[in-house]
Amino acid sequence: MKPVFAILLFILPLTTLAQERDCSAEMIRHQIDSKNLAEARDVWVALPMNYDPSNSYPVLYVLDAEWRFDLVRALAWDLSGNRKIPGHIIVGIPHIEWEHQRGIDLTFSESRIEYDGEAVDSTWYNQSNSGGAENFYAYLEQEVIPIIGKHYATNGINTLIGHSYGGYFGAYVLSRQHSFSAFHLYDPSFWYSNGEATEQALKNTNADLKIFVTYQDEPEFHKNKITEFINRMENKADLEVRFFPNETHNSLFMESFLEGIRWQYLYWMPE
Repeated sequence: MKPVFAILLFILPLTTLAQERDCSAEMIRHQIDSKNLAEARDVWVALPMNYDPSNSYPVLYVLDAEWRFDLVRALAWDLSGNRKIPGHIIVGIPHIEWEHQRGIDLTFSESRIEYDGEAVDSTWYNQSNSGGAENFYAYLEQEVIPIIGKHYATNGINTLIGHSYGGYFGAYVLSRQHSFSAFHLYDPSFWYSNGEATEQALKNTNADLKIFVTYQDEPEFHKNKITEFINRMENKADLEVRFFPNETHNSLFMESFLEGIRWQYLYWMPE
C-alpha cells in the first residue's frame, strides 16, 4: 500500500477550540499510513503567525511531541511574534504508546548498561522496548519530512529537537545523509549502549552543522558521557553548549529551547 497522507479535520467544542488557540498557533493533526513503521502515525503541525503560503518558513521537528509540542509551539510563537526569531512551522512527532514504543522508536540497539553505569541484562532492554530506530529514522526522512514539504511552504532549513532518548537519536544520525541543518540535543542519553551515539556522530559530521547541547549533572555517568561527546566533537561542527547545574533531567527542557533557539538565530535580522 502506498503511504497515504490524510488531514483530519475535527469539529471541536468551543472550549477546546479556545484552548488550542490560546497564546499559540492552532494544532493541525495529520495521519500518515507509514510504510516504514507498518502502522498509522499522527503528526502534529502548528503554523507561524500570519502564515502565508506564498512565503517559505524554517521547520522545527519536535520529538516526544506528547510532552514537548505544546511548549515549543507556544515559545516559538511568542519569540517570533516579538521578532526575536523568524516564524517557524512546528512539527510534533508523537509515539503511539510511550512506555514501550518510545524506546523502540528512538534507540538503535538494546543497551546493556543503565544511565548510572550499572550493567543490565536482556530483561531491561530488548525487542519489546528498544532497538527500532532504523525504521523510525526512515519514517522521519522518507515520509514525514517530504510530506510536510509537499503540503506546507518550507524553505529547507530544518531543526531537530530531541531530549533524553531524542537527543541520543539526534546524535546517532549526525553523520548520516539527513535533512537537518541544526540539531538541539537536550540532556541526551549518551550513556545508552555506553556512548554508541558519540561513536556514530564522529564518523562523518558536517563542519557547518549547528549542534546545540545542554546537560545537567545527575547522575555522574550520564553527565560524563555527555561531556565526552562535547570534548570529542569540538571543532567538528558549529557546537554550542549550556550546562544547567540547578535543573533536572526534565526541567531543563524549557531553558534549553530558549537558549538554543536564541543562539541559532543570534545574527538573524527581521525584515
